[in-house]
Amino acid sequence: MKVYDTPSFPDNGIIYEGDYYTDIPYHLYISEEQVPEGPVFDIRDYGAVPEAGVLSTEAIQKALDDAAGKGGTVLVQGGAYTTGTLSIHSDTTLFIASGSSLNASKNLKAFSDAFIKAVNERNVTICGGGRINANGEYFVYLPHERPLVQPLGYTKLPPVLNDPMGSPSDTSRFKYRERIRYAEDKWNEGKTNIPRPMYTVWIRGSENVSIHNIIIRDSLDWSLSIDKSEHISIEDMIIDNNRHVANTDGIDIMSSKHVKVRHVFVSTADDGLCVKAPMVQGHDSINVEASDMEMGGAEDIEIEDATVISVMNAFKIGTETYFDIKNVRCRNCTFMLPDIFPGGVSGISIESADGSNISDIHLENITMKNIAVPVFISLCKRNKFGYLSEEDRKEKEKGGSVRNITIENVKAEGMESTCIITGFKDEDGYVGRIEDVKIRNLEAVYLDNEERLDVLPQIRENVRDYPESNALGDMPSYGFYIRHTKNVCLDNVQIKPRSMNTRPMLATDDTEE
Repeated sequence: MKVYDTPSFPDNGIIYEGDYYTDIPYHLYISEEQVPEGPVFDIRDYGAVPEAGVLSTEAIQKALDDAAGKGGTVLVQGGAYTTGTLSIHSDTTLFIASGSSLNASKNLKAFSDAFIKAVNERNVTICGGGRINANGEYFVYLPHERPLVQPLGYTKLPPVLNDPMGSPSDTSRFKYRERIRYAEDKWNEGKTNIPRPMYTVWIRGSENVSIHNIIIRDSLDWSLSIDKSEHISIEDMIIDNNRHVANTDGIDIMSSKHVKVRHVFVSTADDGLCVKAPMVQGHDSINVEASDMEMGGAEDIEIEDATVISVMNAFKIGTETYFDIKNVRCRNCTFMLPDIFPGGVSGISIESADGSNISDIHLENITMKNIAVPVFISLCKRNKFGYLSEEDRKEKEKGGSVRNITIENVKAEGMESTCIITGFKDEDGYVGRIEDVKIRNLEAVYLDNEERLDVLPQIRENVRDYPESNALGDMPSYGFYIRHTKNVCLDNVQIKPRSMNTRPMLATDDTEE
C-alpha cells in the first residue's frame, strides 16, 4: 500500500529569480562513480518506489538496517525517492547514483532532528554522484521582498543596532534581511514559529566518515554538520541552496578534530564554512543526553580549494565558541556573491564570544568578490551557554581569547565597509585584547558606489551582543579599525577607497605593541 507525502505548508515552496545561483560548474565537482565492491542492498528490493510524493522511508531504512556492519552499499538508483529521516549505521556506504536522489518529505512529522544522519557510527561513506534534495523552502515563510538582482547603489550601516533586522529600512543590513525566508515570526505578524528539522546531513559522534561526489540541495536548515566527530573527509561536493532560506549554513564543523575539506562548492544563505565549539547543540529541538551536553574543542581543521557564495560570512569561526578552537587552516579559496545584492557580509570572520580560546589560525591565498568586509576579528563575552561549574565560571566569565592569527595573500574586489579587529572593554574597565595578528599582502578595492556615513563620536563596545561586522556602525577609517589589541601587524596592506572617500585608511584605539 502506497503512503503519500502530505506537505505541512504546501504554499511555502515558491522560488524567485535570484534565489539560486545558476552557474555552478557541476561537471568540475561531480562525476559518474562505480558502485563499490561488496554486498549491495538495493532500496528497490525493499519496496522503495521512485514515484513523486510516495513515501519510501520504511523501505530505505530497512535497507540501511540490513546493511549495518556488513561493509556493504545501500544503493539509491533509478529516480527520485521521497523519504523522512534516515539513519546510516557503521560500515555502510550510502550510494546515491548520478541522476537519482533522496528527496525530503514536506511534512514536519517525517523528521527526527535531521534528514540523513549517522550518530555514534564508524566507517560511513556517502557518495555516488547523486543528490540529497531537502525541500527547505517548504519549512520557512515567504520573504517580505523578492531577491535584489540589481545593485543597491549605496552602502549604509545602522549607526546603532536597535533590532536584529538592522533598522532603519534603508540600511544595507535591512535590505538583505527583508529578503530572507524565516521559520520564525521575525516581523511580529502573529505567525507560529515552524519547528523545522535542524540538519540536512548530520554526522554526530562518529569516526572515519567520507562524504564525496555528492550534491546537497535546498537545505532544511544547516546543510552538513560535522558534530563531535573525528577523522572526517569531505571532497568533491556541491551545496546548492536557496540563498534566502535562513540558517542554511554550508559546512559546520562543531567540536570536531582531524577534518579535511577539499574541492567543494557552497552556495547558500548563511555562513559557508563554519567552525564552532559550543557547550551544547545549536538548536532547541535537538534531543541530547545529559551526559552528552559537553561538546569539547575543535582542532586540526583543514580547508582547501573551496568556492563559497554566501549572503553572510564565507569563512567563519564562531559564534558558538565555548570550548577551544585551534590549528585551523584555510587556503586557496574563493569567496563571492556575484549576482544578488547587497554584497556578502564578510569574507573572513573569527569570533570568540562564549569563552573559547581561539589560536593558531592560518588563512592564505583567498580571493573575494562583492564581499562587504574582507576581515572581521572579534572578541567579546556574550557567554551564551553559561558555565559547567563555579571553577569554570571563574575561568570563563571574563571571556576567552583570540591569538596567533595569520591572514595572507588576499585579493578583494567590491569591498564596501571597514575591516575590523576589536576586543572589548567592559563596564568595570576590564579589557579583553586580541593578540598577535599578522595580515600580510592584502589588496582590496572598494565598490565605487555611494557611501552614506554616520560615524559616531565613540564606536560602540560590543561586550555581550552577537558579534557581526555590520552591527557596529560606521568606522572612522575606510581600511582597518583596530581596537583593544596587542601586537597586530599589517604588512603590505593596500586598500583603494571609493572616489568620494573622506576617511583615513587606518584608525586605532587602545592598541599595544
